[in-house]
Amino acid sequence: MQAAVFKGAGVLALEDVPEPVVEADDDVVIEVEACGICGSDLQILNVPPGHPADPGVILGHEFIGRIRALGRGGGTLQVGQRVVVDPDPKCGTCGPCRAGRPASCENVRALGVFRHGALAPLVKAPAAFVFPLAEGPSSAIASLIEPLACVVTGVNRADPRPGESAVIFGAGAIGCLFLAMFKAAGASPVIVVEPQAARGAVAMAVGADLVVSPEELAAQRRELLPHGADVIVDAVGNQLGTAIEHAGLGGRIVLFGMNQTARPPIQQYTITERSLSVLGSYITAFTFPTAIRLVEGGMLPLDPIVTHVLPLERVSEGLDLLRSGVATKVVITPGVAPVT
Repeated sequence: MQAAVFKGAGVLALEDVPEPVVEADDDVVIEVEACGICGSDLQILNVPPGHPADPGVILGHEFIGRIRALGRGGGTLQVGQRVVVDPDPKCGTCGPCRAGRPASCENVRALGVFRHGALAPLVKAPAAFVFPLAEGPSSAIASLIEPLACVVTGVNRADPRPGESAVIFGAGAIGCLFLAMFKAAGASPVIVVEPQAARGAVAMAVGADLVVSPEELAAQRRELLPHGADVIVDAVGNQLGTAIEHAGLGGRIVLFGMNQTARPPIQQYTITERSLSVLGSYITAFTFPTAIRLVEGGMLPLDPIVTHVLPLERVSEGLDLLRSGVATKVVITPGVAPVT
């Protein structure tokens, strides 16, 4: 089968690779229906990289599909069933897992990062992290379940309350998912900071009260939020210093975007003097069922977020669209290999 393989040093190549097969009792082989390109995929391909990955791995971790084959340990899962996958299998036995903090699992080996992912017609996943999915949601919208599950974890940390003000840095897919969740929680106003006009338009369609450029926020913040924001989300990965500057007294700052090369300047005194809470949020913590219910129930305005759906052979074009800011979310449809 053809797959998008990370070759190292910013190179992604379409290559013919062997199809995955069931080898262990808990293996589930899934025909990939749709796979989103994540911001972390872009970071993996940056030079220098902003996120680690193993060269030779097939990228892609935001995916849904149908079960083609499964081992004896598949439980109630069935061949032909539509499913979504948590691509960050937690071990369940390390200290953080046993303490109820699975997002801090010490032994995660993520699909699409350290083991083969879903920018391919077929992918293999462990049964315990495969969730049934209803037939209703479209492929493109259903592929948002994985990032939404991560965002739900971040929203739980932020704890937005009705009437609280919020600022979200970045109107990519993650920023727009935070926006949709904050609006559903009753936060108001929710201001999105985004320099790209195309992404700003998507944020408005999802429900932003206002979209401003970074320069506009700096110039107008005292008018827009005279006391600072109650909740701030950095969905970019390098905005901590700016977030601290715009947070109100007792504000909560959620750091979600990931870029290991970022070194933003911060003033520690301000964190203490304003009694700010700085909260890192990473992957999921028992939030896949919630994200699945939100998507299956059509509870959030997600349609505007997916701006491009492309076949696997155009994956490089999708990466360029995201880098340019023209796209908000690119979803790849790898196509399913015929059953032999």
